[in-house]
Amino acid sequence: MNDYDVRIVSSMEKIMPKGGPLKERQIQRITGFQGQRVSFQVAYCFHGNYYVNQTTEQATRNPYVSVSVQGNFEGDVMIRKVDYVPVYFPCERKHDAEYIETEPGLYPDILSEFPGGMQVIIEQWRALWIDCKIPENAKSGDREMILVFTGDDGKEVARKRMIIHVVQAKLPKQKLLHTEWFHPDCLADYYEIEVFSEKHWEIMEKFLKKAHERGVNMIFTALFTPALDTLIGGERTTFQLVGVKKCGKSYEFEYSRFHRWIRMCKEIGFEYFEMSHLFAQWGAKFPPKVVAEVDGKIEKIFGWHTPVADGGYQEFLDAFLPTLIAELKEEGILEHTYFHVSDEPTIYNSDTYQKAWNMVSPYIGECPVIDALSHVELYDRGIVKKPVPTNDSIHEFLDHGLKDGWVYYCCAQGNRVSNRYIAMPAWRNRILGVQLYKFQMEGFLHWGYNFYNSQYSIHKIDPYRTNDGEDSFPSGDPFIVYPGKNGDPVESMRLPIMEDAMLDVRILEMLETMTDREYVMRLIEEIGQMEIRFDQYPSGTDYLVELWETVAREIEKRL
Repeated sequence: MNDYDVRIVSSMEKIMPKGGPLKERQIQRITGFQGQRVSFQVAYCFHGNYYVNQTTEQATRNPYVSVSVQGNFEGDVMIRKVDYVPVYFPCERKHDAEYIETEPGLYPDILSEFPGGMQVIIEQWRALWIDCKIPENAKSGDREMILVFTGDDGKEVARKRMIIHVVQAKLPKQKLLHTEWFHPDCLADYYEIEVFSEKHWEIMEKFLKKAHERGVNMIFTALFTPALDTLIGGERTTFQLVGVKKCGKSYEFEYSRFHRWIRMCKEIGFEYFEMSHLFAQWGAKFPPKVVAEVDGKIEKIFGWHTPVADGGYQEFLDAFLPTLIAELKEEGILEHTYFHVSDEPTIYNSDTYQKAWNMVSPYIGECPVIDALSHVELYDRGIVKKPVPTNDSIHEFLDHGLKDGWVYYCCAQGNRVSNRYIAMPAWRNRILGVQLYKFQMEGFLHWGYNFYNSQYSIHKIDPYRTNDGEDSFPSGDPFIVYPGKNGDPVESMRLPIMEDAMLDVRILEMLETMTDREYVMRLIEEIGQMEIRFDQYPSGTDYLVELWETVAREIEKRL
């Protein structure tokens, strides 16, 4: 028995091979609501004898352990193995002390299939990830789950007991808008299939379902090839939902693929739609890549070779945007549609962004336009009316009167603020939910659900070997899901943690409906013993564990 060290720890821990969970608090109980998934980890290490060679006399192999589940938990239980990935770029030069490590190495990230057992490695820690889905009609009370570890010889080597306490209520529907930019071209490239082939549609649907299952309720919709992360003068694989035919100086538009996309997304459950950027990054000086049928041939009619200032694109938008609005109305989603002009404008290119806005605004009416930026001057001057600030600049915007705002983080937000780099502890990812609730944000945006290109899309990468855009972004920034065999998405451990952040918003909103906002805010900051900001929050898993359990008890008392 003593050869096996087995411990139950929070899903917010990251078990390093040599460090293990020696400093982390073990847990014995977790609370969830009807229909909710709750997660925890089982860390394990083998300290016994390890056989280097096999002999006939020995007739044994290196220690192999099977895992079974006992107890009276009536919901579905899924066990996965936490696998490690190479991290070459853990963080930027400017960073704080709240990283697991800041050196390159192997870090836990992939949630792999678990065949029921595993070979243990002497004096190295590993972990299993346990997802427990509470039934929709579960009654209140405690459920016992026992994880039994059994050796090759059938003898039990360890057992661990976990109590899942069920609250007989459902959390309210997620109101917060959450978008993770979806890159269909990267799926076609990785699986080496034709864009818009039936196989491509099948794989896109799988990845979309996984995103929605984990709390993404707004979907990035590529009208034209995303004008994002592409070297000026370079190309991304063409993905264009709207067909275009150029007839002299006029245009015709074909929307069959667009409608198939929208209806697929609605069937999955997406309620909000985010139209792709109508101008390229870095100042809106160029249109996105647009291909069209011209005299029976497919040609690239807009892109890096056609600056907006040279004319022609205005006429295209004059023809295109009224038809797009009509199609959105036909689908019944216009009131739930958001637009983009150009990603990350700055004060230095505000003039070209303003011109681009003027080209678009007559057609989109009251539809909101959201664009990521960090310069508050663009908001003050009314150039960007609904900004999406970075979380390290958001307090400037809040101080300047931003209400019902959005926020995002990406590759540059690695100092003092929440993010989801692989080298960061998972609680630093999850604290985002409390921050979104406190500041009553309307939405959260991230650019990388499944970006499998190098920076600027110069070439494709293998995401299992390269998770930093090829030495360009801190590891983990470009994607939060891996491409698995047979076109199935493979979760990183960061994806369910991101869902947990969304669940934190929902449980806090639920308590607010039973009490009031002041009561909930007092709980949040009393438990944390500090004022919560985007750049100031309690360290460690204990705060978020205690907050969830306290709020759940407060709700249960009032049911």
